[in-house]
Formats: sequence, C-alpha cells, structure tokens
Amino acid sequence: MSDRPVQQYLSVEAQTQYVEVGDVRYAYREVGTDQHRGTTPLVFLHRFRGTLDDWDPAFVDAVAEHRHVILFSDAAVGSSTGSPATSVDAKAENAASFVRAMGHDVVDVLGFSMGGFVAQAVAMREPTLVRSVVLVGTGPGGNPETDPHTDIVFDIALKPEYSFEDIRYLFFADGREAETQAYIDRHALRTDREPLVAPATIQAMAGLIMDFMGGKTDHYARLGTMRQPTLIVSGDDDHFFPVKNQWLLYRELADAQLAVYPQAGHAPHQQHPDTVAAQVIRFLHVQDTAASV
Repeated sequence: MSDRPVQQYLSVEAQTQYVEVGDVRYAYREVGTDQHRGTTPLVFLHRFRGTLDDWDPAFVDAVAEHRHVILFSDAAVGSSTGSPATSVDAKAENAASFVRAMGHDVVDVLGFSMGGFVAQAVAMREPTLVRSVVLVGTGPGGNPETDPHTDIVFDIALKPEYSFEDIRYLFFADGREAETQAYIDRHALRTDREPLVAPATIQAMAGLIMDFMGGKTDHYARLGTMRQPTLIVSGDDDHFFPVKNQWLLYRELADAQLAVYPQAGHAPHQQHPDTVAAQVIRFLHVQDTAASV
C-alpha cells in the first residue's frame, strides 16, 4: 500500500480540461510538476467503464513525480463527447488524434486492461508516435493458446454498482481486503466527479472487448509488428487474464519485459501503487537514456 498521506494527492486536485478534435471534445487531466513537462508524456488509457476518476491517485502521483502524465478519456466516456468507439482500432485512432491535438509528436502509452488492448493497437498503427508501451493487467488478442477468464468475472464487471467484494474480486487477489479498502478510500477523495459511463458506451466497450478476446480481430497476429520496448505488468491471480496469457504476449513481442506480482490481482498498480510506479519509472528512464545516446 502507499504510505503517502491522502490529502497530498496532486491528481485528486488536477482539473479536467478539454481539447477539440473534429466534433469530439476529449476530456483529460495532466499531472506532474513543470520540471517534467519536457519529458516524453505518458498517456494513460483506461479500463472497461473507467473514467478519469478511476485511476488510483497513489499510482498516478507516484509516476507523476518523475513524468509528465496525461489521463485521457475516449469519446463518450465521462465528460468526453462524441459516439462510443466500436472497435479497438477505432479507440486507437481516437487516442492518436487526441495526442496530436495536444501538440505531441512522440508519447509513451500506459494501458490498463481494455486500455492495454488500445495501447497495443495504437503502437502497431503509429510506430513513430508511440515510443514505448506499458501494459498493466491486460493480455493479447484471443488465439488458440489463451486461457479463458473466470466464469463470473464479466457478470460482476457489468453490475450497475460494485460492492466491496466486487471490487476485491475484480481488481485484487484473494485475502487483500486491506489493499482493497485503501484503494476505495483513495478513490473517494475526489468530489467533482466525472459522469458515469453511459449504458450505450458500456455496450460498445463490451462488444469490442469480446471481439478482441474472442480472437475476432487480427491483433494477436500483428503483435510481431509492434517493435516498441514494452513493459508487461501482471498479477498471478488475474480473473480476466490468467498469467499464461501474459507469457503469450511476452513471447510474441520483439522487445518486452514481463513482471508478474505474486498474490496480486487484475490491478497490481492498485494493490502495490508505489512499487509498480517505481518499476514503470525505471523502464521509462531506460528509454530516455537510449533516446539521448
């Protein structure tokens, strides 16, 4: 768990801003001190039903102590306008358009769960725009070797509201009640909250997730074209993506590192925010060093 006093989370106070791309107004937040605005930005891509409020402030702040962090909401998510994307590639196109509208020529991307699908796709589609990739609690496109998710996890994920035990089951390992409550307490700190994801957007997200995980897209076959350095972060008790699937993702990528946290669930960055953040920062520092040579 994070030792940071809860009142000191800068990301809780970060203002929601907007940028126009065509007829879509994308919501985003920026976190990080001015001294890090010259670093390659790290764009966060979110999970199923995740809004800007659902990023763990402990993790975001720990990363933002060393990086320029941009939290991004896709079209029709939270206070972003527009129509919901119906495919992973459409979400990747939206993310790339947002990045360019922000005036950035090169970024790093961090994708959590569904956001990891998008991070893979945007890296494949935009090899000069994306420098490096961090994949957290996610997996490759479905293929004959992938292990399935648990029988009940998507039924829980689709509930209108999550109980304590739902959050524990979805994101944390069995027995991690203290870490679950700590995350819930951090999540509750923000008072000016984004709108919840609308049912039509949830339906579109569910459809594109099933297509990706069900092997109905070609993303797994395209992994070999993804040349960017990639850090894969997983828990060994992930009910969405069994750990075998992380090995398949690692195997297919040209330049990857894999970190599996023991007794951790779908969201290792929420169970161990400072530890995972430190690993992400070290990984990105290596990319900074390589770029300066």
